[in-house]
Amino acid sequence: MAKWFENNMSAVREYPFDFERYMEQRLREIDNLDERRFMKEILLQGLGSAVQFMEEKYRKLERRVYDEYEPRANQYETVMTIVKREHYDPANKTLYPVADMDLDPEKLAEALSEEGRIFRGTIFFEGDDGRQRAFEETGRFAGVSGGEAALFCVKPASRYRDRIELLYRIFQANHAPWQTVHTGYLDKFYDVFQAAGNTGNISSEEGVRLPLGEARLYCGEYTAFVRPDMLPLWNMEWIAFDSANFMVPRTDGICYEHEFSLDDREEGDGYLIRPNEDIMEIRHEGKKMILKSKIELFEGWEALHIIQRPTVRSPDYDAPFLTNRRRDSFLRRYAEKSGTPLMTKTDLFRRIMELDVREFIEVTGYELSRETGGPAAPGMNWFVRDELFPMEGRATLVFKFKEKIPGHYLNGSMARFVISQMQMEISEYRCVGVLV
Repeated sequence: MAKWFENNMSAVREYPFDFERYMEQRLREIDNLDERRFMKEILLQGLGSAVQFMEEKYRKLERRVYDEYEPRANQYETVMTIVKREHYDPANKTLYPVADMDLDPEKLAEALSEEGRIFRGTIFFEGDDGRQRAFEETGRFAGVSGGEAALFCVKPASRYRDRIELLYRIFQANHAPWQTVHTGYLDKFYDVFQAAGNTGNISSEEGVRLPLGEARLYCGEYTAFVRPDMLPLWNMEWIAFDSANFMVPRTDGICYEHEFSLDDREEGDGYLIRPNEDIMEIRHEGKKMILKSKIELFEGWEALHIIQRPTVRSPDYDAPFLTNRRRDSFLRRYAEKSGTPLMTKTDLFRRIMELDVREFIEVTGYELSRETGGPAAPGMNWFVRDELFPMEGRATLVFKFKEKIPGHYLNGSMARFVISQMQMEISEYRCVGVLV
């Protein structure tokens, strides 16, 4: 029985009945040792063999049924993590910076600095959601820049949110199914700007060292949670191409159809074309992508390569991987094929725990409230609009989650990821998650 889960794919009987153990327990009730020995030989050789034979027959039947419900291949699953900038491994071909400009702090400062405030660096807040909200609301902190007292303001790093919104638009343009991207790391990055004026006095505290301008940030009670010079990575890379990479384009006299071949690309990986004003239509046909355009020659177009092979952990890549992958099971395969998700407690919990959050939280219950409440808390699909049925007018479905690692700074993000994905699947309710 120890290896039962390795040989069975059942999601129905998670704790199978152990006939052998049951017979051993019943045999212990026989006080006479000779009788117990005699009965054990009869049961194990007779009933025991029959049970093993029937279990093997059911295992084979289960496997046949399971294989008939082949899941749809997902070529667009995402993975994210964070590393210190000094630990970034450019030879790792499974993880790339979310924003390439992060690799050049000077260039990033030039792009983000503006009149009245100078970019000094990006920090990561490694604290729970409550502390993070308080840190963000404080907004302004004292510090030192170039040996003089300075005033700093912190703002959410908008370039990462812009990347996720761009990713959604690319999915839409390529007619690819969208699944919530886990932005638990990206939501905790803040840009630090030196504001005009100063605080007058230099604090005696050590502060957090920023990468630019010989600056230090005094965060007070939040200092222990601030990590400077961190880099978010994901399993995506941009591929630039031009018309010289294509076969001869086809034309109907009005438009050109350029073929982007996938024959020499990674098998099983996802490829999406970034839309632009010159691309009129994007179609996927087998192992090629058809780009319809009015121009014959072009350069600098981009494709997004989403890597699906196992993610490699380079040295010092210690942070957990946040993914939007789903756990495989027979019930999931059956539900996908039937196309009719159930609104039962069992099915809701199954869909939640199929998400890659099991190491951090587990769902323990839910409540349905007829009170519509106020606007929903920001989720991870803020760019998806639903104007037909406003969220504020819906009844509230509250999911309760238990922390498996009490106090971990990602627990709240895990709950928000689950709620964001469930909200995409459940349109009749306003979904809310709480940690209990």
